[in-house]
Amino acid sequence: MTASNFTDNFPAAHNYTFKTERLSFRPLRLDDTADIFALRSDPRVYYWTTPQQDISQAQVWIRERLGDACYLSFCVQELLDAQDDGTRRDKPRVVGVCGGTHLPEIGYIFLPSVWGRGYATEAVKGFSKFYWDMFPDGHPSILEADNRKMLKAVTGPPEENRLAAASVAVLKKCGFKYWKDQYEEETSQLLPVWRQWGPGKKP
Repeated sequence: MTASNFTDNFPAAHNYTFKTERLSFRPLRLDDTADIFALRSDPRVYYWTTPQQDISQAQVWIRERLGDACYLSFCVQELLDAQDDGTRRDKPRVVGVCGGTHLPEIGYIFLPSVWGRGYATEAVKGFSKFYWDMFPDGHPSILEADNRKMLKAVTGPPEENRLAAASVAVLKKCGFKYWKDQYEEETSQLLPVWRQWGPGKKP
């Protein structure tokens, strides 16, 4: 499939939804801007790069993902009815984002207030299952044959940062294995890349 054929035949904004035991996954929307800014402006979440400084940056970030089918991003919400203080919520709480950042690369971020609950592991496992069930031969936006056989993720150096080490632990629990180091222009660093083969795809 050529790039032009892909653009003509596959919509940029997806409408997929799915659930795991404690989380629900739906497409990003522009009305998620405030929740996305809360995530992307927190230096604890964006420890490896510059956090967003203005809410308009969050809206631009969402628009980019709605306009490019190489992204397969999901807004992650809790399925719980009760809040941490025991009162009931008026609507599901957005706790993170997970999915394809530029397929086959994936990423995930969660509010620090829910760290330690296993949500990241649950989300990556859930997304991986959804992805391979939905696209057993890889996402149609991926033009290289070898890249259609895998998902990959980039982390910070785990020996230098405990949050990067925690992210590596999540990936290992989800079947990702160290692949190689990759130079990242945004951070001017060599960063480790982790790879998960699709079912039956490992050479």
